[in-house]
Amino acid sequence: DEAKRAAETLEGKIVRITAKAGAGGKLFGSVTAKEVAQEIKKQFGVEIDKRKVSLSGDIKAFGTYQAEIKLYAGISAKLSVSISEA
Repeated sequence: DEAKRAAETLEGKIVRITAKAGAGGKLFGSVTAKEVAQEIKKQFGVEIDKRKVSLSGDIKAFGTYQAEIKLYAGISAKLSVSISEA
């Protein structure tokens, strides 16, 4: 039940993360699943283990990316991760 509630809370949402820019407008470093999990907790109050955050690869540029949060067997939520300059 808790996993279903968390999935409903997160489904279709946008997690907004600000990051520092390095040379040429690229990200300084990259945004990791750990940072996404921390922001989900901050913005939506849902505690997520970073290992349950599935990104399509390292986020190394500004923009919007899709992420899947695997909450429980058969229960997941898709959301957007928006990276903007701090």
